[in-house]
Amino acid sequence: MHSTDLKTPIRNRYFYGKLLDVYHFQLETCYLNAKRWLLNRLISGYGVVCGLDVKAAPNKKGIIVTPGLAIDKWGREIIVSTDTEPIPIPSQFIPKPPTDTTQASPEKPPEEKFVHLLLCYHECESDPAPILTGDNCGVPACEPGTIRERYKLEFKAGAVPPPLKDVCIPDFISGDRIDYPQLAKYVTSHGCRQLPENPCIPLANIRVAPVDEDPCHPQEDNIDITIRPIVFTNDLLFKLLLSLIHEDNYGEIK
Repeated sequence: MHSTDLKTPIRNRYFYGKLLDVYHFQLETCYLNAKRWLLNRLISGYGVVCGLDVKAAPNKKGIIVTPGLAIDKWGREIIVSTDTEPIPIPSQFIPKPPTDTTQASPEKPPEEKFVHLLLCYHECESDPAPILTGDNCGVPACEPGTIRERYKLEFKAGAVPPPLKDVCIPDFISGDRIDYPQLAKYVTSHGCRQLPENPCIPLANIRVAPVDEDPCHPQEDNIDITIRPIVFTNDLLFKLLLSLIHEDNYGEIK
């Protein structure tokens, strides 16, 4: 069970004379991380918060991902601080050239192939420091002193289906009023979301170029970022409400 799943939190209790060892320092860090990840996952939700555009590399040798922030499906923050280096599409996802026997007929064009790009949370141990102990017998000379919360990008075969375009929860609005009892029943009956097996966030579907084009050089119109989940921040929700109000008022004026 991962630390962001539902379980009773355990918080460090300090008292004068308490021995502070590795376990208690790790307990403090795990408590703070697990609480934050839990709130991210169940309150904010997962997806792209800002940025993280996927573009064809300037030299057309693969794709790049721009800076941005996302929250994965386990509630962990993923930060891409700079443009990535050009990332080529792995060769196993590139269609093989047709042979004389497999040449597509004019009536049947070649089937389009897709891959999708995933953004995943990744930890890297770094900054090794010497271990200062009185007895060096069987103890390594140094240990990583920090953990860098980084990311990794993965390609998977196939296209990710688009998210639901129209989300309608019935019985919430009665006339011009919110039906609070129905809202309370909905929240109660649906329970808390369980941790998914794969926490990665899909960023884009990429159409692998047909065989008569260069499959190693994705074009901008072959990259679809609209399939990514997004986090509905307070600022974004406020702008959506303003847009709805403006649209209603504009309709009345007309």
